[in-house]
Amino acid sequence: MSHQKKIILFVVSAIALIIILGVFFRKIRPTPITLEFWGISDEPAVFTSLIQDFKKEYPHISINYTLKDQNTYHDDLLKALADNKAPDILMLQDNWLPYYEDKIYPLDLTKDKYFNLLDLEQIFSQISRNETVKDNYLLGLPLYTDVLALYYNKDVFNNYNIVLPPATWEEVLNLITTLRRVNPQGQITRAAIALGSSSNVSWEVDIVSALMMQYGSEIIDATQKKAIFNSSIDKDGKKIIPGEEALSFYTQFNNPYSRYYTWNDSFADSAIAFSRGETVMMIGYNKTKETINSYGSSLNYGVAPLPQFANSSSKINYGQTMILSVLQSSKHPQESWNFLKFLSQKNNSQKYFLQTKRPPTRLDLIQEYLNDLDSGIFIREIATSRNWYQYDFKGINTIFKEMVEAVTYKGDSSLKAVNTAVERINFFWNQK
Repeated sequence: MSHQKKIILFVVSAIALIIILGVFFRKIRPTPITLEFWGISDEPAVFTSLIQDFKKEYPHISINYTLKDQNTYHDDLLKALADNKAPDILMLQDNWLPYYEDKIYPLDLTKDKYFNLLDLEQIFSQISRNETVKDNYLLGLPLYTDVLALYYNKDVFNNYNIVLPPATWEEVLNLITTLRRVNPQGQITRAAIALGSSSNVSWEVDIVSALMMQYGSEIIDATQKKAIFNSSIDKDGKKIIPGEEALSFYTQFNNPYSRYYTWNDSFADSAIAFSRGETVMMIGYNKTKETINSYGSSLNYGVAPLPQFANSSSKINYGQTMILSVLQSSKHPQESWNFLKFLSQKNNSQKYFLQTKRPPTRLDLIQEYLNDLDSGIFIREIATSRNWYQYDFKGINTIFKEMVEAVTYKGDSSLKAVNTAVERINFFWNQK
């Protein structure tokens, strides 16, 4: 009986141990979860290997990436938020962040063990930190920074023995009469450059913003919550209003009474028109290549830095950073941030760049790929690129478009149009 009791006790103890170990391991084994990730600029294949590598470190986390249509992106997101079906991770342009800030789950840099303010300064470019860092919080991970540049048709330039693309706006103006084509009826059949309109110039708000900055304006005073591009400044020994100068310069290309008239509403969107050879030059981002390749695969074109004014004391370009943010509605914010931190590592950022050739935000990668054949022009301009805080990108976009239209359609002076735009921006900003 004593031997039988020992056997029974051993069996019971073994079963109890198995149960205890089972409960213990069940507790420490993470529960499988799935993160939803929405993007607007990359095909799913871009993130496939990155997600697979992440899963090796976090086997319990699966990630579904969905490429969304940028034209319906905001409507889709608002509907998803209302239906409690919003993604965990969202791709946003930097000027969209203020609009969605109250829906974002930021990273507390005072508590996080992976990132702090000093780390960010040493890892990422200044322009990519402008919108993402607020006080001691990181609103999102800078994924890449796109920069405005000048696209030009090499075949047309070669035909006129123009060896180099224009480096200054003055050189651009000097090429207008040479490059544009006008039929016997006085109609422009080929534009010299796609500028001056609000309806068919891609990224016209960014281009006008760049011109304002090149004329010396900061555009806004964020601490005072007001636009200031109608404030006069001293430049080259005289007082000017940067907003007025920039708007006058921009709209002259659309003015039939200007000697530099070369663009009007009869043309297709500037990127498409350039792809078809209907304009010799245009201003665009690195991503413009996607449109050119789809509409004009045989086009022989080159890319040069955004022109500057000849008397400028410093170089100013305009950039736009794509950011990945975690939404407050996410049920797994920490796991979502773990994925973003994983993407921020140099080897993973490099893998993303080599697949997409989108200009990186990491300083070490910027340095490494300054002379990249595909993206070097854009990468070299990141250090001198700027942008500005837009409290409501939708409202700002409308106001800037109507500012241009006030000159081109209504015949208002540039000063009047600029003053009206500033008043509207300030009014709506202070309603926030």
